[in-house]
Amino acid sequence: MNSRQISGDAQHRLLHTTGWLCCVSLMLLFGCFASPCHAAQADFQASSDVLKSRQQTIVKLFGAGGGSLDSYGTGTLVSAEGHVATVWNHLVGTGYLTAVTADGRKFTVDVVGTSAEHDLALLKLRSEPGDSFACIDLAKAKDVEPGTPVLAFSNMFHVATGNEPVSLVHGVIAARIPLAATQGRWRFPLKSPVWLIDAITNNSGAAGGLLTDTNGAPIGLVGREIRHAASRTWVNYAVPLTTLKPVIETLMAGKKLDARPKDSETNIPVISDQELTARFGLTMLPNVIERTPAWIDAVAKDSIAAKADLQRGDLIVMVGDTVITSVTDFQQQLAGYRSGDHVSLTINREQQLLPIDLQIP
Repeated sequence: MNSRQISGDAQHRLLHTTGWLCCVSLMLLFGCFASPCHAAQADFQASSDVLKSRQQTIVKLFGAGGGSLDSYGTGTLVSAEGHVATVWNHLVGTGYLTAVTADGRKFTVDVVGTSAEHDLALLKLRSEPGDSFACIDLAKAKDVEPGTPVLAFSNMFHVATGNEPVSLVHGVIAARIPLAATQGRWRFPLKSPVWLIDAITNNSGAAGGLLTDTNGAPIGLVGREIRHAASRTWVNYAVPLTTLKPVIETLMAGKKLDARPKDSETNIPVISDQELTARFGLTMLPNVIERTPAWIDAVAKDSIAAKADLQRGDLIVMVGDTVITSVTDFQQQLAGYRSGDHVSLTINREQQLLPIDLQIP
């Protein structure tokens, strides 16, 4: 049962019970209890200056959503020029994105680059010349020990829309472990360890938030809502900023990273352009550059695609729970289904996310 379907005291009890069970079950699985696992209340008493300064580094992200996909998220400013680090989720791939800073200003956002291997997207605010933003100092990113009290800043549950403060959750670093986790058919790609947090931090809209110690030192980037592959419990985790720092700096320098994780399969079957047209009645935007967006160029009359209500100009955003980054990516995902299967597509049509049920012919 998802905690978002419950309200009031029942939700409060479920959230804390789920978080405790998740923490304990995963630490039993990996044999890595923090010592101590719990911190005294006094350990969480960060100064007002720390809280205010870190609030200034968080942006609220807004894009397309629909169904089970949220239209909001969180990002962390990593440069005074307006670079923002966040999780590479559906918001980044919908074709448009806006950000609201701590002072309530609204900016259009460009995608600078992504790293599938790190589940990371680097964005840039379209600001005026001379604009400067409060940001975290990646040079001060640090690794900590299990048992360290931490603070998680994020716009979970869409609480803030303008210049309101984002939400703050305090917790404890429970462990540092490699994470085997999934979101539908999608598998968490990072192979290096992540921070496991004894607190309910990874809520709706929280992905891309900032994890710090109580002195405000940056520790990690809050991850997405995800389940552990073995226990199927919800995992509260953050990716260490010491891991992400060189990746962010590479993207800021204008360099490209691999679109897929290094250990991804190299011989993945792909539905050809001709087969896509013949079987589905779909013609995509010509794949003439690397990572051409999966725009539909034409839909044949009375075809499978037409019956599913796909239209010219639709952008394929997701296949199942997998974010689609290119025409090739879309053709690879379709090739993984058998005839007769029903595939859930998410499309961007006129800046709205719509679900489409497509049957494989």
